[in-house]
Amino acid sequence: MVADAALRSLVLAGTADRLVLCGLIAEQLAESCRRLTAVHAALWDRTHLVARTLLKPLPGLAEWRRMAQFAGTLTPEQMLRDLGLDESALESAMRLRSQPGLANLDGLVAAAESGSAMLLIPGFESHRPPSESWFSGVDREGQPVVAALAAEEGDAAALADLTADLSSIARGFLGAYLHSRRTAGRPV
Repeated sequence: MVADAALRSLVLAGTADRLVLCGLIAEQLAESCRRLTAVHAALWDRTHLVARTLLKPLPGLAEWRRMAQFAGTLTPEQMLRDLGLDESALESAMRLRSQPGLANLDGLVAAAESGSAMLLIPGFESHRPPSESWFSGVDREGQPVVAALAAEEGDAAALADLTADLSSIARGFLGAYLHSRRTAGRPV
């Protein structure tokens, strides 16, 4: 919802405000990546209660990379088996499998994990095209964390859409899990 609101504001925003709004959309995307990773981890390893696992701090880059590898290599049916979900989560698994370039989001996830605010800096490096900007922050040790992203209005819309897609996939997985828990032992 935050990414969509920022996207709506982006249309009428001035140049400086656009950079801030793009940064906000990127932060929301990074958070949705980390939340999807948390849902995946909680469902995949049920040695602890799913709800208790979801209360832990959000996963970081290493866990995100494992989840992206999982999403890119397994069929939707294999995903459901590995996550212990029924067919009601098949659409979510298919949508996750069809997401292109999840590894391209590593920089945003790393910046979010570091706890740094994302700032959009146009033309951060002179050898980059002028339309490409960089999200930049500083981690807890003072080291720079940088992720590339084009800052055109269409690109911001694509980021907001991806944010919504990843959030919807996580909700679909959790919804299927909760439905199976509510109906366990009862005819459906």
